[in-house]
Amino acid sequence: MSAVLALKRNASTVRYCFEADAEPGVLPRALELLAKRGLVPARVFAHADADLLSVEIEVAGLAPEVADHVGRCLGEIVGVRQTF
Repeated sequence: MSAVLALKRNASTVRYCFEADAEPGVLPRALELLAKRGLVPARVFAHADADLLSVEIEVAGLAPEVADHVGRCLGEIVGVRQTF
């Protein structure tokens, strides 16, 4: 299952929030999308509860087009369930 991610944006930071299957590969795949673009997250929070993984990733200094593209790519990761 995949979903478009919640994209919360202020002047300098984008926060991606999503819930996914608590599978070992979900978080590394999400972070890889940023690493491939030479980006380092300002903050990463992940919490696993039974079969659910809640993730928030904050990235500073993204252009709006890049932020939207990364959000769409994150939403296509296998195991991503829904936004919050």
